[in-house]
Amino acid sequence: MTSLSVSKFGSAVYLPGATVGPRTMSEFQLVWILRGSAEWSCEARTLALRPGQLLLVRPGMRDHWQWDRRQPTTHGYVYFSLTGSRPSSTAAAWPLHRVSGDDDPLPATLRYLLRLDVTSAADLDTATELVRFVLLLLARGPGAQVGLVLPTAVEAVVEHVYEAWAPSGIARAMSLDELSAAAAVSPGHLCRVFRDRFGTGPVTTIELLRLARAATLLSQSDLAIGAVARSCGFTDPEHFSHRFKRAYQSPPGRYRHAADAPDPSAPLAAAGLLPIASRLLP
Repeated sequence: MTSLSVSKFGSAVYLPGATVGPRTMSEFQLVWILRGSAEWSCEARTLALRPGQLLLVRPGMRDHWQWDRRQPTTHGYVYFSLTGSRPSSTAAAWPLHRVSGDDDPLPATLRYLLRLDVTSAADLDTATELVRFVLLLLARGPGAQVGLVLPTAVEAVVEHVYEAWAPSGIARAMSLDELSAAAAVSPGHLCRVFRDRFGTGPVTTIELLRLARAATLLSQSDLAIGAVARSCGFTDPEHFSHRFKRAYQSPPGRYRHAADAPDPSAPLAAAGLLPIASRLLP
């Protein structure tokens, strides 16, 4: 039987541009970004980490961290170890990386974990049980890495869009030429990659993300419709209303007040775009 022991947990803040490592891990470490971003490297592999993602670092890994160069980064962490007869076979089921999806209990579990007192024996026992649950979600839960690995060109587009949207907070439109240049592939190739994976092209994908953001603002804020449109990169209110109605079957004003309005993520889920949305939408 394998036993799990949590040694420490909490959150930490790194200043812009800070680095950690290279270091060789002696324990398992779970890391999740709360604010900002980071690049994690181990051997020949590099992952760009954003809020909504969980990383598992294993003992023996020699890794390096590059924290967000533009803003402070806050992250949560847990260190734990395994003992017993078959710890390696137990850990083999845990993927390296996981992205949270809709209706996912993982973010709430991690938030609760950070409220516990690491100096309390009772809270440490609770933390151990929560980590067991997190590892179960890591191995079996929705959004496990095996289903969410994105093609290289799509990853490059996601990174470019994040960098373009983050500074101003405005989810501006992007042309096919801009997206294909960011992915360093031809426009035709990028369209084929997106359509093969999602059934929709890259420009349409970006528009659906912008409209989903607008739907969220309409349903969860009292911002004027014009302000919602501008925040999502639509300068023409009539064009915004037309595109929104096409995606959500009602114009923005009616959507805001309808009791049976579609969930903001419904068009994204239908197109299989939730893996991208979890990286780009708050």
